Amino acid sequence: MGKSIVKFSCHHCGHCCTDVVCLPTPWDVVRIVRERAANPYKFLEFIRPDEITEVEENDPTWLEVGGERYLMALKRGKKGCHFLDKKTRHCTVYEARPLLCRLYPFKLQENRAGTFKGFTLHKDVGCPRHRDGRVPTAPLYELYSDDAEHQQDYADLVTVFNRREYKGKKPSDFIEMFVVYRRRKRG
Repeated sequence: MGKSIVKFSCHHCGHCCTDVVCLPTPWDVVRIVRERAANPYKFLEFIRPDEITEVEENDPTWLEVGGERYLMALKRGKKGCHFLDKKTRHCTVYEARPLLCRLYPFKLQENRAGTFKGFTLHKDVGCPRHRDGRVPTAPLYELYSDDAEHQQDYADLVTVFNRREYKGKKPSDFIEMFVVYRRRKRG
């Protein structure tokens, strides 16, 4: 574990883009839409509890529709994330990628009082966790803090969505609460 650096180097094994379910925040989605003009209805999916085990039952981002629960996730196919280029195996939205992707495979460590101790690597992930590099923790902490600021807003959006009852409600209706997608006119 490191307070100022974490020993790690990405060797581009592809684990994070093929085996990890990415749960973007609404702000991640907006960033991808703005920077890449991507259609959120094409790159997002809504998964049920039986499709993911790492999220607590009481997580405030569970959407409720017709007695079912869903989480917003980046679509994944047999060969990985929707944004993973099938030929080059690189992320096609790398500069706009979700915060979760930016932080993976790092894990924040806090003491009992909730004060920052440092970062380490997640122990239970398929990433080989190569330790032949040095990653400064200051930018990681900045990303983590950014994400933490948005989590309450995210939870508040979900609360409003979950309270809304109407005929034909779908999980994808949640997207309309925070992004308006318009195709750029070609011409």
